[in-house]
Amino acid sequence: MRKNKAFSALYNLILSALFAALIAVFTAFVSIKTGINDGYLHFGDSLVYLAACMLPLPYAPAAAAVGGALADVLGGAAVWAPFSAVIKALNTLPFAFVYACRLTKSPQRILNKATAWMPLASGLITILGYFLVEGLLYSFPTAAVSCLASLVQAAGSAVLYYAAAAALDRVQIKKRLHLP
Repeated sequence: MRKNKAFSALYNLILSALFAALIAVFTAFVSIKTGINDGYLHFGDSLVYLAACMLPLPYAPAAAAVGGALADVLGGAAVWAPFSAVIKALNTLPFAFVYACRLTKSPQRILNKATAWMPLASGLITILGYFLVEGLLYSFPTAAVSCLASLVQAAGSAVLYYAAAAALDRVQIKKRLHLP
């Protein structure tokens, strides 16, 4: 079955909305308070990584931005929403680079040799992005304290991404959803 452009755009928009909602829920409500600078650990980033592997540009960054910003609003930290929108959109770019440059020999798989390294790059974007924002909003010594919690969050999100990606690859989700 050959898809037309309008159907393809609508399909990607619907998947983006689904990912945005999942990112918001996994960030705002599936979380653990750290006690460090009112921060919390969440697993929303793992869904950002999955969205980046399953959605094309510009849909993946849009889903990540909306989901991240919405999580901040829902979680009572609306001041962070614009910053989270930018940082979460940037989190998708390492994965988009892999697919845009055709660096993977198995694009039908979410987890492959190329994407396996992208949570590291994306995690660094998260850590540096929030360090910069927190440093500008509060102070850089305060931001430095939060880096440890950000590192733990990035590691946890990477582990959850690997587990979810492996499970979704086993059921051939990209093929079933007719994703590129």
